[in-house]
Amino acid sequence: MDVSKYLGAAFLKLDDVKVNGPMRLVITDIEDGKYDRANLSFDDGTRLSCNTTGMRALARAYGTESDTWIGKEVELSVGKTEIDGEMQEMILVTPISPAIPRA
Repeated sequence: MDVSKYLGAAFLKLDDVKVNGPMRLVITDIEDGKYDRANLSFDDGTRLSCNTTGMRALARAYGTESDTWIGKEVELSVGKTEIDGEMQEMILVTPISPAIPRA
């Protein structure tokens, strides 16, 4: 019996990307998440609660309509950013697929 339907979509954590990253994945779905974040689903079955920094990077490349993000390849890596005056590690989202043309 294939038990994959019982496994659920695992949310990626910082340590997952540290150990397995950088990771190149394709966005398959975007939905509202908790804490004013969007949840990105990927072709490998994982998900990411995407922070504002990642959302801005995706919006710059692919526009503000999330439907245009489906099928786009991104890279997840670990980096640092300043939060409340302190440098903190976080998952960075970098668009890999070509940006969509601006009108």
